[in-house]
Amino acid sequence: MAYTTIDDPESYFQTVIYTGNFTDNTAITLPGTNDMQPDFVWLKERIDEGHRLHDSVRGATKYLMTSSTNAEATNADTLKSFDSDGFTLGANNEHNQSGTAYVAWCWKAGTTSGITTNAGTTITPSGYSFSQDAGFALIKYSGNATAGAKVAHGMGKVPKFIITKRIDESGESWTTFHAGIGNTKFINFNTNSAIGTATNRWNDTDPDTVNFTLGDEGSVNASSQPLMAWCFADVQGYQKCGKYTGNNNADGVFVYCGFRPAMVIIRATDTSSSYMWDNKRSPFNEMNKSLAANTTDPEETSREIDFLSNGFKCREARGSHNDAGDFVFYAVAEAPLVNSNGVPNNAR
Repeated sequence: MAYTTIDDPESYFQTVIYTGNFTDNTAITLPGTNDMQPDFVWLKERIDEGHRLHDSVRGATKYLMTSSTNAEATNADTLKSFDSDGFTLGANNEHNQSGTAYVAWCWKAGTTSGITTNAGTTITPSGYSFSQDAGFALIKYSGNATAGAKVAHGMGKVPKFIITKRIDESGESWTTFHAGIGNTKFINFNTNSAIGTATNRWNDTDPDTVNFTLGDEGSVNASSQPLMAWCFADVQGYQKCGKYTGNNNADGVFVYCGFRPAMVIIRATDTSSSYMWDNKRSPFNEMNKSLAANTTDPEETSREIDFLSNGFKCREARGSHNDAGDFVFYAVAEAPLVNSNGVPNNAR
């Protein structure tokens, strides 16, 4: 039995916490034992300011904010480069304010040529970076406003979680697909509104191993306009996108992942924000440090979960992650439950 194909998740994902110093050319080194050059850095000041997302496809100095519908911004003093084991910052108050605590979640993709298409593909990305091993892709594409348009993603696996954003215009929401809610529904990642139902986002069509399918709605497929998609697939022992039902109990529900998580994002299917936990801000259970993806709010210390060797467990009855309703999640590994040689890993 193959338990995982990725024994060292830090080759593809790492979280780093740092304190700003408002100094130009500040190198932030990732903490893992192996070097990792990120292609996607999602960072947040832990006491203020919005989330800022940088990637190698659009260019290091360009960023978008999940806490805003603003168009892409460019600032040469923000994140200046992706480096062999981290990234370099300029002197600015959003990414590198003196004495301020930050967290950055970093993913590696890396393949920038030879994307697979097929006879159904109608939109070939104008820029991309993907990893078939890690089930992750950064896709930049131009919309065609045609229902049923198919965009190649390169992963060779079925995307289970896709975040999209039109990057040239303010006012367009972060429109998100998650397999746990299906292809007729969507999440506006930048709000805490309930999950929406519409046929014009994903055209009632599940993604496949080559393409994801779009409707004709502007936030995912505006004609001749630039859009980004961040795509995630299930990878046994490394990454999982799933759904669970809370038990509304202080002894909360356990969610199996097949690995010890490094980071988890959870979203209720009714009105709620998307909350993020990680193993660097909370190195020990119970983990109580969370950030809401759609706000500039400071880090909260009142939403508790545990990271276990094989998944995560909610520690209280909360609408954010464990009332009686349904929740969808994304989780990425710190360590697989059992490595490729059949050796179990330890709990935290």
